[in-house]
Amino acid sequence: MHELSIACEIFEQVMATAKEHGATEVKHVTLQMGRLSHTNPEQLNFCFKVLAEESIAKDADFIVEMIPPSLECECGYTGAIDEKKIRTKCEFESELLAYAAVMECPVCGKPAQLIGGRELIIKSIEIETENQD
Repeated sequence: MHELSIACEIFEQVMATAKEHGATEVKHVTLQMGRLSHTNPEQLNFCFKVLAEESIAKDADFIVEMIPPSLECECGYTGAIDEKKIRTKCEFESELLAYAAVMECPVCGKPAQLIGGRELIIKSIEIETENQD
């Protein structure tokens, strides 16, 4: 379960940011997670909650925004992959990554480069400080 090590990294970053800004409480943590990141958002949420139990982040909302895979082609096309179309060809999530890696451009039909969908980014951390009214 690699979600635990990812959650540890996220938790450390959240706590470092909170400390840097004099936070008394972490209210929300929002992540952007690519659909091809091979990370389970529910497991990640669980791991984060366990790590945060005895901290100022214990009641934080852990929000995950899923990012669809996207392509870029030499013809100039840049855009998201139609996951509904792919789902008919892929039974498992791991097959989706393999299939997306060799996707054809929906405009010209040539092989296109996967440019998005694997990211895992802390988008925002909302904190409360002593000076807030």
